[in-house]
Amino acid sequence: MSIEAFLTGSIFQFLLIFARIGAAISLIPGFGEVYVATRSRLSFALLLSFVLMPLVKDMIPSLPPQPAAMGLLILAEISIGIFFGLICRLILMATLSAGMMIALQIGIANALSSDPTTAQQGAVTGNFLVAVAIVLIFATDLDHMSLRALVGTYGIFHPGEMPQLQDMANTIARAVADSFLLALQMSAPFLVYGVVLVVGMGLLARLMPTLQVFFVVMPLQLLVGFGLMAVTISAAMIWFLEVYRNHLLGFAE
Repeated sequence: MSIEAFLTGSIFQFLLIFARIGAAISLIPGFGEVYVATRSRLSFALLLSFVLMPLVKDMIPSLPPQPAAMGLLILAEISIGIFFGLICRLILMATLSAGMMIALQIGIANALSSDPTTAQQGAVTGNFLVAVAIVLIFATDLDHMSLRALVGTYGIFHPGEMPQLQDMANTIARAVADSFLLALQMSAPFLVYGVVLVVGMGLLARLMPTLQVFFVVMPLQLLVGFGLMAVTISAAMIWFLEVYRNHLLGFAE
């Protein structure tokens, strides 16, 4: 093999690895956030691709002679990277949904703030839970596990083979369902609290029609709501980390 052919093949192998790694890094929680500089993400993806190349280069197919075939291979690798990153991102978004439910139940749903992860307006509690989740992911070394799971995708999706779109769609649908279920579980105490509060307000309004129930109960609703959040946030975040870890194990094993 000539030096030119060797270099061309090596560059193609690196390009395929970077296509998957770069697409995933752009979505993985903690690495793919909007407030992370694009150059930093690109540099990290290039470095990680360079480190992984000796490990997975034997799995990379040879350079196809047709440009169209090469484009399909790159597109398949990008799709796999986006698929993995999207699974991780969907589980993280459960904290944002839970925060919206909590804000609705404690009466601060209209208090919006800028969400750095989505670059949009969101509930204060939702933005707080997302920030706590990202911090805990790095504090518990789940960021390392995310990278290990990303490398594990090479054992599930072999380079050069087109992924099964139906299986990927089913997996994403299950991840969406798990995300909504996780959000419901994290906000379950507040849903019970909201039902009890509304029933109590209705009974109080019937017993004392002249009492301005809303103005009397609103401060109590906020006080009890924040107190309940202080008590339950640790259990909610522990459960989030467990669900996030279980989804990563499906790729890391």
